[in-house]
Amino acid sequence: MNLLTSSIRADGEYTQLLEAARRNFRDKPLPLLANGMCEGAAEAFVVALIEDICLPRTDEKTGKATPHRTALLVCPEEKDCLRLKQTMERFGLRAAFYASRDLSFFGVSVASSHEYEHERLKVLSGLITGGYDCVVTTPDAALGYTMPPDRLLAASVHLDFDTRIDPAVLATTLVAAGYARVDMVEGAGQFALRGGIIDVCAPYGSFVDDEGVTVEGCRALRIELFDDEIDRMGFFDPTSQRMTGGVDRADLLPAREVLTDADGLAELEAVIRAQRQTASGRKTEASHLLDEELAAVTAARRAPHPTGAELRFLDKYMTVIYPERASLLDYFPDKTLFMIRSNSAVGDRLRAAEWQMNETVKGLLESGVIAGKYAEYTKPNTAFEVFLDKNVTVHIDSLSYGMSGKRLGGIFGFRTRHMVSYAENLPLLTEDLTSYMRGGYRLAVIAENEAAARNLAEILDEAGFDCVIPDEGTITTPDEMPRGAVVILWRDYLWGYELMTPKIAILSTNPDGRTGSLSASAIKSRKQSAIAKKKKNAEAILSYNDLDVGDIVVHETYGIGRYTGIENLTTGGVCRDYIGIQYAGSDKLYIPVEKLDMVSKYIGAHADDGMVKLSKLGTDHWNRTKAKTRAVVKEMAKDLIKLYAERRRRPGHSFPPDDDFQRDFEAAFEYEETDSQLVAIDDIKADMQKPTPMDRLLCGDVGYGKTE
Repeated sequence: MNLLTSSIRADGEYTQLLEAARRNFRDKPLPLLANGMCEGAAEAFVVALIEDICLPRTDEKTGKATPHRTALLVCPEEKDCLRLKQTMERFGLRAAFYASRDLSFFGVSVASSHEYEHERLKVLSGLITGGYDCVVTTPDAALGYTMPPDRLLAASVHLDFDTRIDPAVLATTLVAAGYARVDMVEGAGQFALRGGIIDVCAPYGSFVDDEGVTVEGCRALRIELFDDEIDRMGFFDPTSQRMTGGVDRADLLPAREVLTDADGLAELEAVIRAQRQTASGRKTEASHLLDEELAAVTAARRAPHPTGAELRFLDKYMTVIYPERASLLDYFPDKTLFMIRSNSAVGDRLRAAEWQMNETVKGLLESGVIAGKYAEYTKPNTAFEVFLDKNVTVHIDSLSYGMSGKRLGGIFGFRTRHMVSYAENLPLLTEDLTSYMRGGYRLAVIAENEAAARNLAEILDEAGFDCVIPDEGTITTPDEMPRGAVVILWRDYLWGYELMTPKIAILSTNPDGRTGSLSASAIKSRKQSAIAKKKKNAEAILSYNDLDVGDIVVHETYGIGRYTGIENLTTGGVCRDYIGIQYAGSDKLYIPVEKLDMVSKYIGAHADDGMVKLSKLGTDHWNRTKAKTRAVVKEMAKDLIKLYAERRRRPGHSFPPDDDFQRDFEAAFEYEETDSQLVAIDDIKADMQKPTPMDRLLCGDVGYGKTE
C-alpha cells in the first residue's frame, strides 16, 4: 500500500468500478470504462487495480483466499508500455514488457538478432509459471504468432541433482531447443560437451544457487557428471572458464522462438517443394530463392541431429511449424484482468499494423515465394475483440473516444487534472498550496530525494505551512494524511495529479525543464545559445540514435522502407554493422552504418499512423516517383516565386525595435523560455520590423507558451 497510488481509492468512482470488476469475474463480463484519467491518475489507477484484483488476498465476505492473477495491459506505443512497466516496478509489482518481433524471411547470418526473442520467451515462460503480476504490450505484439505454450514447456530444460543425464541425449535436446554446439562456450545460446563436463549458456534461465537464492537472467552453467549423475553444478565465467558459484537447480529456456524437429523439417521440405513446382518457369527470382531454401532444409534433415535451429527463414513458414497459431493472448486464461490504455489510439495502431501486414503478405504472394494458405503471421483484429469480450476488460481513457455503440458494464467518470512540475518555481508552489488548503484539499508534494524533501520542508515552514516527512510505511492512505498539513514524499514518484471529488492533490517538484524566472541578461544569454544551437542542429548529420525500430525512412536510391535496427552481419567471413530497411513484400536492404547519410526519416502522408506504402526493390517505381515529384516541385516553386514577389511589392507596417519597456516586460516573465520559443520570438520580431507584410504562423502543442 502506497499513498501515491492508494489516493485513487478515495474516489467513490474507483470503489464502484472495483466492485463491478469483481462481479465480472463471477458473471458474464462486460467492458468497464474509466474516463477522465490524466497521466498520473491513470498510472495510480493501474497499480491500485492490479493490487486489488491480481494479488492474493483473503476475501472479507467469504474468508476465502483469492488466487494470484496476471493482468494484461495494452498501450498504443512502446514508450507508454515501458513507462508503465517502470511505474509498476517502482511500486513493488512484478511487471514485464512483451515487445513485438520483426519477422525475418531471409537466409542471412545475423549475429545479434535474437535478443528480442529471448526477452519474449522470458515473458511467455513467466506467464506459465505465474512469475508476473502484469504484462504490458502493444496490440499488434499481442496478436503476433509465437511459440505455443506446450511447445515452450517441451523445449525448456530442467536440471537438478535428481536429474539423470546422458550427455548425448542432453546435447540432442539442447540442439533441438536452438542452442549451437561449439568447442568453447563464449556467449548466449551456445553449449559445449567435453567428456563428463557440459557447459551451456542460456539466453535466459532461472537458477537456485547453493544458498537457496533464486537468480534469473543470462548465465553460463557448468555441469560436471559422475556417470549419469550430476556431481557438481555451478556458474562459470566464459572469459576465464572458472566456476564462480554453486547451483542446485536450473531451468533453461530455448534459444530460439521458432523451432522445428525432424518431423517438422519433413513437412517444411514438402511445402517448399510444392511451392517450387508452382513457381517453376514463371518466377525466376522466386525459383532461385526456393531452391536455396530447399537445399538448406534437405541438409538440415540429413544432419546427425535434424533441427531447424540454423535456418534463418523459418519465420516465413510460421504456420507450417506452429499450426496452432498461438499468440501472447493464448498464454492468459479466461477472466483475465485486461486493461486498455487509450482505446482510440490502440484501435488506430491495430488498423495500421493490419494494413502493413497485408501489404507484406501481398508482396510475398505476388513474388511467388510462399503459398497463400501459409502466408499468415498474426491473428486477425477480430481476435482482439473476442479476447476483450471473454475477459474482465477496463478501458482507461481521458475521453470516451471509440466507445460508441459498445455494450458496457459501467461508465465511471473520474474528475482528475494533470499537475505540472513546480521544479524551482517555489512561489507558484506556495500559491497553489495556499489555494488548495483553502479548498479543503489533502496535500502531498513529491521531492526529488531525501535532501530535497528536507530542504523543501524548511522553505515551506518559513512560508507558514505545517509539513510532515513520514517514515516509510507510516502514511499509506489518504485517511492517514493530516488535515491542514503538507505531506512531503521522496521515496516514490508519479506525475502529479489532482482528484477533484475526494479533494486530494499530489504535487511534484521533480525537474521537468521548468525553472524560476530569469533576469534580462540571462534572457539575452539564452537567446544567443539558442541561436547557436539552431545553427548547429541545421548542420548536424542524422545519427542512427535518432531512429527507432519501426520508423518509416527514405533511402535516396531505393525509396520508402521501414527501419528494422542495427544488425551485425557476416558476409564473406567479415562481420560489420548494417542498417536494416524492410521494403514491400520480402524485400530487405542492408546498408553499412557509414552510409547512413543516404537515409532520412519519412515525413509525408500517413507518417504518424504507419499506413505508408513501402517501395519495392528491383523496380523503377521509386525513380518514376522522384521524377513526378521534381516536376510538381518546379511548378510549386514558380507559384511561390510569383506569390512572394507580390508580397514584397505591397507595403506593410514596420514596428520599431525593442526598447527598455519591452525588455523590462520580458525580464518580468516568471517562466524560462525553451530554446525553440526564444528562436520563434526573435523570428517574429524580425518579421514585424520589416516594411513588408508578415507571413508567419506560430504553432505548437496545447499549453506550451504560444499565448505568453
